[in-house]
Amino acid sequence: MSVSSLSSQNFSQYQEALSTSTSAKKIFTSIIDLHQRLAINEQELEALQFDSLSTEIQAQYDLQKESFRSEHQVLKGVRKAIDERILIVEQKLYLGLPDDLAEMDRLIAEQEAIVADQEELNENELALLEKMSQSDISYGKKLAALDQSKSNRELPLKSKLDRQLSQVALAQKQNTFRTNILSIVVILLIPIILDYIAYLLGLNGKTDTRLIFSHYVFLIAFIVIEFFFAEKIKNIVSTFLAKKQCKSFLSEISASLDNIEKAKRKLNVNRH
Repeated sequence: MSVSSLSSQNFSQYQEALSTSTSAKKIFTSIIDLHQRLAINEQELEALQFDSLSTEIQAQYDLQKESFRSEHQVLKGVRKAIDERILIVEQKLYLGLPDDLAEMDRLIAEQEAIVADQEELNENELALLEKMSQSDISYGKKLAALDQSKSNRELPLKSKLDRQLSQVALAQKQNTFRTNILSIVVILLIPIILDYIAYLLGLNGKTDTRLIFSHYVFLIAFIVIEFFFAEKIKNIVSTFLAKKQCKSFLSEISASLDNIEKAKRKLNVNRH
């Protein structure tokens, strides 16, 4: 069965169910469910962050390509103008060398200017090709780094969930240990209190012994509680302790859920 992400409404439902629960096992199971569902929220946030960064990288690359296209169009216009100038010079030379020395000097000067402009154009075209190549390389590196960062984030998320589930398992073991201790105290304390009340009322007979186990009220109360109420007492104590232990878990989960939802909203706003 797939695990779905956690919403604020889901969390409120969990809180309400936990507050009325009478089973420590169900309480800890619910905490485990909350951590597992919260892990899906974190994965969704990671996916949104990845898409946001990927979109940003693509937008920057597309903007650079558009700039390069514009620059290339300008260079194409320059080359076309140079080709037209060359054609004009060739047409003039096709008719023969001019007799006018001034005109001849102008043709020579134009040829020299054309050569210089061609060299400058070639350098600009090479520079543009270099920038385009560097842009492609940078784009590829950014995408590779983004993919690697995604892989690098997956393992910490899994480790985080494993650590959280281990903490819940430890809390459950502590709950069992503390329940056993407190239950014994309660099971012994009630007969002692009843025996003391019986002693004050003179119901323990005339025995002067100070040994509590020689008192019939204590023994009877202890046997009755042990056989008929011990499990119920253990369950009450266990549930009480579980609810106290799980308050910190709920507080942490609530804070994490709020932070994740805020981050998601911020990413969605920025994307639009």
